[in-house]
Amino acid sequence: MDSWWDGMDAEILEVLAAAGPTDPADLARVLGMSTAAVCSCLAMLSAEGKVRIRSVEATPVARLLTRAA
Repeated sequence: MDSWWDGMDAEILEVLAAAGPTDPADLARVLGMSTAAVCSCLAMLSAEGKVRIRSVEATPVARLLTRAA
């Protein structure tokens, strides 16, 4: 399992180094992975101090729901 993680770790870091900041969906598309899988990998990379997760925002639908409440 370590070899799988090492390879994925390196692929994600290479894409981020080349593309700069990006969102998980775009990263998933480039890597041929699901967004959920990329989010899991990013969480592990963040815990290891290899990436920073800096932005989270509500979707337009969520904004509408909070206004309606």
